Amino acid sequence: MPKPIVRCVLSGTYHKDREGLTSTYNELVAYGCQVISPHRLDFDAEETFFVRDNAERDISEEVIERHHLLAIKQSDFVWLHAPNGYVGISAALEIGYAIAHNIPVFSYIELSEPIFRPFVRVVPSVFQGIESLSTNYS
Repeated sequence: MPKPIVRCVLSGTYHKDREGLTSTYNELVAYGCQVISPHRLDFDAEETFFVRDNAERDISEEVIERHHLLAIKQSDFVWLHAPNGYVGISAALEIGYAIAHNIPVFSYIELSEPIFRPFVRVVPSVFQGIESLSTNYS
């Protein structure tokens, strides 16, 4: 019997290390994950505070964030993009939301803010994060 599709959300800062963000997104897809938010990484280069996809230009920040939170609630895990351990305000909200809904949060790197460390599991690869979920599918 084939494994079910693993749904995930890519969270964290979209401002910093866009190359790393793209690499992580591609790795998630390569391992068979359905990234339910963001749908793609075609961000508006002019954004200064809130990063949005070019297709979301006419959508409010609140609506975009609510969609992202709903995606977290529907996901099997969250992958946190945290260059140099950085967690911004939106990512902090998203970590809390994931934890409140018993959704595991993974990252490549230990977070700089100690308060978040117990809530985000550091793994060396997307594969290892996905494999840790496999007990839920047995």
